[in-house]
Parts: sequence; structure tokens; C-alpha cells
Amino acid sequence: MADRSLSEPEGPVPTAEVYSERDCPSFEAALATRSAAREVGFFLAHLRPGMRVLDVGCGPGSITLGLAAVVAPAEVVGVDLQAAQVEQARALAAERSVANARFEVANVYELPFPNASFDAVLAHTVLMGLREPVLALRELRRVLRPGGVVGLRDPDWGADLFAPVTPLVEQWWAVRRQVLQHNGGQVRGRDHRGQLLEAGFARAEAQASASSAGSQAATRQYAAFLKAQLAAHARTAIAQQWLDQGTIDAIAEQFDRWGERPDAFSARIYCEAIGWVEE
Repeated sequence: MADRSLSEPEGPVPTAEVYSERDCPSFEAALATRSAAREVGFFLAHLRPGMRVLDVGCGPGSITLGLAAVVAPAEVVGVDLQAAQVEQARALAAERSVANARFEVANVYELPFPNASFDAVLAHTVLMGLREPVLALRELRRVLRPGGVVGLRDPDWGADLFAPVTPLVEQWWAVRRQVLQHNGGQVRGRDHRGQLLEAGFARAEAQASASSAGSQAATRQYAAFLKAQLAAHARTAIAQQWLDQGTIDAIAEQFDRWGERPDAFSARIYCEAIGWVEE
């Protein structure tokens, strides 16, 4: 690829990207509880002090600040499409007195950075919502230096476990997938290794991790997350007349009941991949 001073996407940038959870306060509150140590340990293993890092789709910044602690005194830049999330991330950095992290509004397809600007890039639960994940990965490769690494992490809904399940909750799983696909996304983290190679990375490795809930405290917490996700995706489901508000309310109630059950259990598989730029 020829050098460019700023982003010039390799192909047409999608004009109709829809973030299913956009402007949903309950879901954004759930995102703010994330941490780098818990969510992206696979990526932290490839970082060291002095590396400049980009976190795309940074949301409220809680993961970004964890990256900043690992690579300090080098800079970490978090970018997100939502200005409100960027402001929240800036406030969190100020609250925690993290001086080596900054945040900008940016589109993953058209990053406002010169070629070879970063040593490492993280995209955590970003590709799952994109119409053109390979196009986005090519843009991430553009801003990486020779020998740089990208880290990807997304769930794979085909491997979710949830018990006991009811017919209404099973209906919601199908509609949830329908919502994401309608909005242009896909939840197949299993594809990341191949996507990295298609995007031009020299090599790629992948692994999986699992999050689970099998205690009352954990099932209550996961039920709250599922309700927040339900609230976000319900907007599309209702607009498309796939479900009505009464059914959404009934599903939320079933999640509450599930969270209190002594036999409740869930597990979610996350696919994690690392890609390397040729040196």
C-alpha cells in the first residue's frame, strides 16, 4: 500500500452503519464496568512500556485507561464514533489522573492518523457491528508500524450457553441476531483469523476465552446486562414489528427471574485474535 499522510480507505466506506446499542444509557453503564485486565488480557501480553497504542471503539474508556497503565509513559489514543462516549472517557481519564491517554471522535473506516502511527491497535467488540470488517481491518493495518500488532475480541453467539431457557427467551435470541444482522453486524468471532489474513496482515493467531455466570451474584449481574442489551436492541425489534413492547417487557421479567434462580447458568465464548504487520 502506498504511504498516505492521512486516511484514504481502500474501497467505499459504508454509509449506513448502525450501532445497535447507540445512545442506550443502561447498556453504556454496563460498558463502563469493563477493564483491560479482565477483558483483554490476551492483548496485554503483547504490550510493553513505550508502545503507542490505539483503542478503536473505546466507549467510556475504562479499557483504554488500563492499556495506558501498561505502556506508560507512551500515549494511548481512544477513538469512538459517539461524541458522548468520548466525553465520558475524557472525564474518566481526568478523574483517575491518567495523563497518557487522550480521546477523539473518529470512524474506524477513516482514521485521522498518518500511516504507521501506532505500535499496537485494539478493537474490542467492534467488528461484530460492522458491515465491512475486512475493510476496517485494512485501515487498522494502515496505521500500524512494521511489526505492529492488532488485537481483536468479539463474542460468537453460536457458542452461547444459557440454562434453564424458556420459549420466550429462545425467541429473543433469534430476534437479537436478526436485529444485529438488520443493522449490518455479525457475531462470528470465529472468523477473525481469516479476516486478518484477508486484510493483509502477515500472520494471525487466535484463541478463545469464556465468561460465565454460575453464582447468584454473577447471574444477577448477567441478567442486568441482558436487560440492558434487550433495551438497546428492542428499539429495532419494535420498529421492524418483530416484537411489541409487551413482549419485550415479558422477556425482561424472565431475565430478572432467571437471575434469581439457584440453578441458573450461562457461558459466553469470546474469540480473540492477534494479527502482525510484516516487518
